[in-house]
Amino acid sequence: MILILSNKWDLTVDFVVAELRSRGSNFIRFNTEDLASGRATICLPDLRILVSKHGRVHDLTRDINVIWYRRPGKPFDDIPTGERPSLATQNFVNDQWYSWLEAIQLIPNITWINHPKANDAIENKARQLLIASKLGFEIPETVITNDKNDAIRLAQEHDNYLIAKALYSPLIEEPDEDFFVFTNIINDVDLLREEEMRVSPTIFQQALVPKIDYRVTVVGQRVFAVRIERLNEKPLQTDWRMEKDDLRFLPCNLPPDVDILCQRYVDECDLLFGAIDLVQHEEKFFFLEINPNGEWGWLQKPNNIPIAETLCDLLIFYDTKDGA
Repeated sequence: MILILSNKWDLTVDFVVAELRSRGSNFIRFNTEDLASGRATICLPDLRILVSKHGRVHDLTRDINVIWYRRPGKPFDDIPTGERPSLATQNFVNDQWYSWLEAIQLIPNITWINHPKANDAIENKARQLLIASKLGFEIPETVITNDKNDAIRLAQEHDNYLIAKALYSPLIEEPDEDFFVFTNIINDVDLLREEEMRVSPTIFQQALVPKIDYRVTVVGQRVFAVRIERLNEKPLQTDWRMEKDDLRFLPCNLPPDVDILCQRYVDECDLLFGAIDLVQHEEKFFFLEINPNGEWGWLQKPNNIPIAETLCDLLIFYDTKDGA
């Protein structure tokens, strides 16, 4: 059986669920914020992991061959903010469920798309860039620092023109509203306030402009690339996510050597899925970053890119593979 670990609001999962149903595949989806409403039991020393859904108990240690580890939710995600317990209690309960879910990794002979440890390891932006460079990708000249002087030195080498972006998750979660920290152009580093920079490290990179943006989704050995353009055909200067409603995503073929590098990168990181951001600048392709659990639902339907179908092929292959 195929196990999908996700959350209630993940519409991207719905594409895969619909495809698996159409093929008559044996799968189960657990939205992890629902686990508290049913049975969730780990038995030892003879490992058994039991969970219930719709009144039926599933033995994950016996039934599951492949796990799509999408984006697990947290226990209180679907409860209105004002009805949740204290933040301290939420953190405690979240930690208990995180640890419980982590025990699923103890099940032997499971294929993960992707394994949580592989996901976590490659979330580090410095590691991403170093691996890319070692494999043969061009990467922007980069400084990750909380020291204004280091940023100034990099700026001086690039006409005082840099981009700045978050080192880790760019999401700021406030009680009433979440905020996304987009990539920004810095054209005068001297204006940055030193005391604000000291608070946390920031990624500073040479600004690759003019540029052409590409989103590359790797599923197994298949590579799906789109070129990102403005509808008004003006060049993009910074983060294309800031203008997503005014863009078009054109399926394209990458140069063969770049295509192979994207496959090699995902393999090198022990992943079976990855969403890679590239830019083309002065005839060269530069690696920017990879999201091992990146979104792709917005590419699937309007652009007829068969990512869901290919992901289902992969899940079914590992579910039926001998010895999986």
